[in-house]
This record gives sequence, C-alpha cells and structure tokens, in this order.
Amino acid sequence: MILNEAYSFRDVRYLISARIGERMPARDADGNRPPANLPPDLRPISYDVELSFLDYPVKTLLDAGTVLVRLDFPVSFALFMNVWWMRKAVLETILHGADPGSAALRREWQHATALPKAAKGTRTRIVEIILTGQVYAWVGKASPLFNKRGGAEQIYLPNLAKGAGPNRSDFARLHTTCTLPAI
Repeated sequence: MILNEAYSFRDVRYLISARIGERMPARDADGNRPPANLPPDLRPISYDVELSFLDYPVKTLLDAGTVLVRLDFPVSFALFMNVWWMRKAVLETILHGADPGSAALRREWQHATALPKAAKGTRTRIVEIILTGQVYAWVGKASPLFNKRGGAEQIYLPNLAKGAGPNRSDFARLHTTCTLPAI
C-alpha cells in the first residue's frame, strides 16, 4: 500500500502538538486521555493544518526518487516525524529571491512558507530527503500566518516515520544536510 493512500485530508488535518502540553502527554501509558479539568498549559493541543494552506490542499502522489527539503534546527531528533516539506525547486526559487547570506535566506524561507519565529535556537540546517517509495501528501500554497506573507508551495506529509521509528522511514532516506552559519 502507498503511504497515506487510505487517508483523506480530513483524517490527517489535525496535528497534535505537545509544544504547549509538554509536561502532559496526549495519552498515558495505558492509553487514557488526561482529565478534562487540567489547566490550559498542561493540555495537549490540536492544530488544524488547513489553516497553514491558502486554499484547500490537493492530495498528490509523490514518486520514489522525489527530493524534499526543509529548514531545520542544527540538532533535531525525530527527522521523519517532521510533516512540513517542500520540493527542491521551491528551495531554489527562494535561494534566487533572497539576498546573499544565511540570515537573508532564513528570513526569506520563513516569510515564503509562513514559518513562526523559532522559539529556541535558529534554523540553520537544510535537510534533504529522497523518497524511496510512493507516498501521498497534501500540497498547496502557504497561507499568510505569523505576520509572514506565505505563498510558497508546501507539502504536508504525515506518517513518514510510521512503523520505523522517528529517525527511520520505510518511505524515505536522508540524502544530505547543509549547515548555514548562525548569524
């Protein structure tokens, strides 16, 4: 079966985030949800991914051999748990549109894809993966969020690490990484 073939966008559009609820997992070891009366800073939150797209994203079949890239932090764990990617051609467009220098590249990337400002550290690593099998992903233009303009094509690809662990994938492999100076 092709990754995400059986899913519609409605099935995968709510991304569970532990950023706010870091101290409390979405479920405990027995699979139980946390009590509903927890303070807001302890509750896991659900984020509607559709808000990140200008229009409703299109479910798209990506073939084996497709190269995807992302701007990431110098040390990141769970590489294949990341869900936001872009085609290499989109990166090249951003590179040609940015002033020379790593800070300008990061700024242009963040504005084009409407990335929020990094809370900790600086995104200084470009990660490139190659798909090793066919996958379905949702593709569309980034909506203007976080006071950024958006507009770049982005790819929402959930479940990439499914069944193989957060740093391994049955559908992709790490190709290269490039570290930008942290200016």
